Amino acid sequence: MYNYGCENMKKILIADDEYLVRLGLKTTINWTDNGFLIIGDAKNGKEAIELFDKFDPDILLTDIKMPLMDGFELIQTLKGRKKSLKIVILSHYDDFAYAQEALKLGASEYILKSDLSSESLLEILKKLSVEIDTTLGYNMKSERENPVATVENSCSLEELLEKMFYESFESKQVFLDYLHQYESLFQHNSIAFIYGIIQDIQNNGYDKEKEHLIWNIGNISSQEFEKKDMVHGFYFNKNCFVCLINFQYLREGEKIPEDLLNVCLRIKKNLKQFLDVELNIGLSKISNSIDELPDLFKQAKIAQEYCFYEPSGLVVFDQNMLVKKGNFPNINLDALKGLVLKSQSAKITSFINDIFSNLLETKRLEYAKDVFIDLLSFARIVSQELGLKMGPALNEVKFSYSNFDKLYNFDETKKYLTDIYYSIIEYNANNKSQTYSYIISKSMDFIKQNYHNNITLEDVANNVEISKSYLSLLFKQETGINFTTFLTNYRIEMAKKLLISSNDKIYEIAGKVGFENPYYFSKVFRGITGMTCKDFKKSCYGKQSSV
Repeated sequence: MYNYGCENMKKILIADDEYLVRLGLKTTINWTDNGFLIIGDAKNGKEAIELFDKFDPDILLTDIKMPLMDGFELIQTLKGRKKSLKIVILSHYDDFAYAQEALKLGASEYILKSDLSSESLLEILKKLSVEIDTTLGYNMKSERENPVATVENSCSLEELLEKMFYESFESKQVFLDYLHQYESLFQHNSIAFIYGIIQDIQNNGYDKEKEHLIWNIGNISSQEFEKKDMVHGFYFNKNCFVCLINFQYLREGEKIPEDLLNVCLRIKKNLKQFLDVELNIGLSKISNSIDELPDLFKQAKIAQEYCFYEPSGLVVFDQNMLVKKGNFPNINLDALKGLVLKSQSAKITSFINDIFSNLLETKRLEYAKDVFIDLLSFARIVSQELGLKMGPALNEVKFSYSNFDKLYNFDETKKYLTDIYYSIIEYNANNKSQTYSYIISKSMDFIKQNYHNNITLEDVANNVEISKSYLSLLFKQETGINFTTFLTNYRIEMAKKLLISSNDKIYEIAGKVGFENPYYFSKVFRGITGMTCKDFKKSCYGKQSSV
C-alpha cells in the first residue's frame, strides 16, 4: 500500500472528516518526489490516534471541527506523545480565536482551506521538514556543508547562551576559552545580540501551557532570520529570551543594517498578530569578533531596559546609555500626604506627573524603580494610618514591590501609582470597606454584558481605556485569577442556567454563551464541572424532583 523504505522521507498523517479534502490532499501532490510519505488518512480524531500509534508520523494535517474528537483535543493528545510532531491546521473558519488556540496547543501553521494550494502547502511542509531535520540532527545536506554543526554543538550553543544569561563564567578569559571551541559555527562576519521580554507571560504567570507559546515565538522569529540568511540561536527563560545572530554585513558607515531592524520589527508585529503578545527588544551593536560576545550581551540587556522609556518597544544600544545623567527626583512626602488627606486627586496627578517628568530626563531604570518603591511604600503607610481595611482594590499583592517588573513602560508605572493613591482617597472619603476598583468593576460589567460575544482582553481594555497588559495585571491582583479564566467561568455559569431553564441543544447553548465550537465547549464544561452537559442536567432534574 505505502512504500516505507524511503529513508529520510517525512511521514504525513491526514485527519479530516471531509472525504473530498482527504482525497484532494492525497492526489494533488506528488508526495514522494518532494520527500514526503502519506502514511494514512483519518476521518476523525480517534482514527488519527490509532494511525499515529501504528506509523509514528512526523507531520499532522488536521481539521479543527471533526466528530468524536476535534482538532484541539487531537493536537493536545498527540503533542503529549510526541513533542517534535509538526502540526498544520486546515480549517474553514476564518477566525483568529481558532488560530490562537491551535498555536497555543502546539500547531506550527494555520491555513484556511479556501486559501490552500499545492504550492503553498508544499512550501510550508518543506519548511517544517527542515525544522525536523535540524531538531533531530539528521539533515545530511547540512552535515556535508557544515560537518561541525552536529547535535552536540547545537546543544552546546544553547548551553553557551544559558551560561551567558546567568553570567556563570568565572572570568571573560574562561568564557573565551570555552567559546573558541565553537568558532566554526559562526558562518558570517558579523555578530549581534537580542535581549527580549515577552510581556503576557510575566503578567499571567508561567506554566506548562506557556511552553507551546514559547516554542511558537522561537519558530516565528526563526522564520524571519532565515529569510535573510541569518544564523541564530535562542535561549528562553520564562518571559526573557536571548538571541545570538550571525550574518553577513559588508556596508560601511551604517550603525545597524536596515535588514536587522526590519527583522526585529516584523517579529514584534507577527507575535502581536498571531500570538497576541507584546515584545520589548534590546539590540546590541554589531561586532566582527566573537571575543566581544560578553559585551554584546550586556549591551542588548541595557538596551532592553531602555524600552521602559521607549513606546516602540525596540531600542538599539548606544554608548551614551552608559553615561549617568540627571539626579534622583525630589519627593516631598509630607506634601503628598496633605493632598491625600484633602482628597485632592487632580493635584496628586500633577504631583506624580512632575516626578515622572524628571525621571524621563534621566532615562535611568534604577531611578524609576526607586521612585516606584518610595511612592508605593508611602501609599501603604498612609492607608494604614487612615485605618483602611485591606480588600481587592488595596491588598498585599497591590503593594508588592515586584509589581514594578510587571509594568513594562513609563506610562503604565505612572498610572499604577496614581491609581493606588486614587483608591486610598476614594475609600477614605466613602468610609466603607473595599470592593473592586473602578477599572475592574467596569471590566466585570462589560464581561457580563458581552460574554456571549467573541470578546478578548483587548476589547475589555479598550472599554476601560487602559492597555491590555495593565488590565491583565490589575485583574489578576484583584480577583486572583486571569481574565480568560474569569470569562470562561462566567460563561460556564451562564451555560448551567440555560441547561436547567431551557430545552436548547448543547450546540445552541454553546453559541449563546460565547463558544463557537460546541466540541470545545463540551470539553471546557466537563473540565470545570467534572460532568458532561447531559449529566449535569440530569443531576439538576434529580435534585428538583426530590424536593
